[in-house]
Amino acid sequence: MDTAIRIEVLPARLGDCLLVECARGSGPPWRMLVDGGPPGTWPRLEKRLSRLEPDERHIDVAVVTHIDSDHIGGMLPFLRSEYAEDVGDYWFNGPPHLPAEGRVEGSVAQGESLVAALLGVSAGPVLPWNRAFGGGPIDTGDEFGFIEVPVPDGPHITVLSPTNERLVMLEREWSETIDHARRGWQADMRPDVLEPLGDLAAVAAHETTDDTTAPNGSSIALLIEHHGARAVLGADAFGAVLGGGLKGVADHRGLRALEVDAFKLPHHASRRNVTEALLEVAPARHYLVSTNGDTYHHPDDEALARVVLSAPDGPTLWFNYRTQRTARWADPELCERYGYSARFPADPETGAVLELPATA
Repeated sequence: MDTAIRIEVLPARLGDCLLVECARGSGPPWRMLVDGGPPGTWPRLEKRLSRLEPDERHIDVAVVTHIDSDHIGGMLPFLRSEYAEDVGDYWFNGPPHLPAEGRVEGSVAQGESLVAALLGVSAGPVLPWNRAFGGGPIDTGDEFGFIEVPVPDGPHITVLSPTNERLVMLEREWSETIDHARRGWQADMRPDVLEPLGDLAAVAAHETTDDTTAPNGSSIALLIEHHGARAVLGADAFGAVLGGGLKGVADHRGLRALEVDAFKLPHHASRRNVTEALLEVAPARHYLVSTNGDTYHHPDDEALARVVLSAPDGPTLWFNYRTQRTARWADPELCERYGYSARFPADPETGAVLELPATA
């Protein structure tokens, strides 16, 4: 059976770096790069891109989902590389796209040194930004809003996040956000305590608070549909915002829920972003987790317990790293009791690779 959507979740430590391909009738596939992971990811991403045939290295869309060092670090060297000019469109919400109502005087100037390359104002060619959106912001509007982006001879893309409210909040906190991105992540000094997973209902029921960080809330999250296959790429989006976008799509299509084949869980499967309400509106067969857990101890057990308990028909958990934290989820007794399976990279250097078959 032909593959409709191929998703590679490259090893990017605590961050995201995804390469998505959708088969075309002829010629090279439509290709999307989503984030570049932290700075140390670039050599691995460069090696992966170098394996493409020289005449097939075109990337149709490169997405910088939001300003966080574990997502943009590897994109900065990418933008200085030979691959940068062979990208059809870059999707990113930078200072020119943010709502003026929350703007803090001087905030753009303070962030300029970090995002200059992203905005195409540094030395070198000016790159295409947000062409699919008329050069404006990528903004779904209200809580249940979404933006459909059809691609000729390619996938149908729906933007699910961020809302205008989330972009306003990012603008208000732009200076602090850039400051944090410059410094990079701060290690979580707490020991990673691995609790028993015997009763997943009890684990899932642990009380958790929602994510409130402005950068995560501004994440560009996407639904990709091609030849009958559907995949959600959740970036670090808020559960409520991502769920609202998915609910809006489902309502628009007259569906109670939008069933998907693959769901890249938001914020590295954080319990603050992966909620029961989010999982109910878009049940999936495959769930992807991007993190090695060495800094913030993701994925959270609560998040994965919610996934296993809410997903129908025996879901598969895909991890791009085998660690002590993720290996516990492959325990045969646990998998049999709750009717799910766990998959790890065949080659640690390539990460997780999921191929979704065409059904239409």
